[in-house]
Amino acid sequence: MNALGPKMRTPRLFPSIVAILLLLLAVVGAFLLGRTRANRGLQTTFEAMLKKSRLVSDMQVKLLASAEAEKSSVMADTDEASEAFAAEARGASAALETDQRELGRLIAIDERPAELARLNEFGSCWKRYQELDREILGLAVENTNLKALRLSFVPASEALDRLQAALDKLVDGSAASGEAAAITKAACRALTAALKIHALESRHIAAAQDEEMDKIEGEMKTLDAQVGDGLRALSSAAGEPGKAAIDEAQASYADFQKVNTEILKLSRQNSNVRSFAISLGQKRKVTAECQDRLTALQDSIRSEKFEATR
Repeated sequence: MNALGPKMRTPRLFPSIVAILLLLLAVVGAFLLGRTRANRGLQTTFEAMLKKSRLVSDMQVKLLASAEAEKSSVMADTDEASEAFAAEARGASAALETDQRELGRLIAIDERPAELARLNEFGSCWKRYQELDREILGLAVENTNLKALRLSFVPASEALDRLQAALDKLVDGSAASGEAAAITKAACRALTAALKIHALESRHIAAAQDEEMDKIEGEMKTLDAQVGDGLRALSSAAGEPGKAAIDEAQASYADFQKVNTEILKLSRQNSNVRSFAISLGQKRKVTAECQDRLTALQDSIRSEKFEATR
C-alpha cells in the first residue's frame, strides 16, 4: 500500500502543476505584451482620447493667444511694444504647431479616418492663418503711419513755430514803414498756407487709399506754391532791413518741407492702416474658422468608444 501511494497521487498533482505553468505563462505574456504596446506607443482608447483631447484644448488656447498678441502688435504705440507682441504671437503659433504634429502622430497610430479628416481641415485653415499673420506682423512692426504721425507732431510743428517767430519778427520790425500793410498781408498768407499743409498731414496719414492721398498731395502742392509766393513778396517788400528775418523764415520753411516729404513717404507705405484693416477683416474671419475646425476635431475625438486599441 505504501509503495503504491506516490504513484496514485501523481495524476492528482499534474493538473495543478500545469495550471501554475499556464498562469506564469499568462503573466509573462501580459508583461511582454505590455512592453510591446509601450514600445510601439499603443495605449487604451480612453487614454489616447484624453491625450488627444488635451492637445486640442491646448491648441485652442494657443490660437487665441496668438490672435490676441497679433492684435496687440497692430495696436501698439511704440516699435518696441509692437515687436515684443509680434514675437509673442509667433511663439504661440510655433507652440501650436508642435501640438499639431504630436496630435497627428497619435491620430495616425489610432488609424481614425474621421479625426484625420478634421485635422486636415484645420491644417488648411491654419495655413491661411499663418500667411495672414506673417503679412500683418511684418507690416505692424514697421509702424510707418505711427512714425509719420510723430514727425508731424514734433519736428514739423517745431519748424512751423520757427517760421511763425521769424514772420512775427519781420512784421513787428516793419510796423513803422510804408510797407507794413503789404508785409503783414504776405506774412499771413505764407503762414496760413503752411499751417494748412501741416493740418493735411494727419488726413494723409489716416488715408487708406492711394487716390485719397493723391488728392491731399495735390492740395499740399497748391498751398506750397502760396507759401513760396508769400515769402517772395515779403523779401521784395521788406528789403535789406528785413533780410535776416526773411532768411530765417525761408530756412524754417525749408526744414518743414524736408520733414513733410519724409512724412508723405512713410504715410504712403501705410503699414499700420493696412495691418489694421487685414487684422479686422480677413484675419478675424480665418481665426473664427480655425476655432470652428478645432471644435469639430474635439467633438470627433470625444465621440470615440472606450475600447482597447489593436
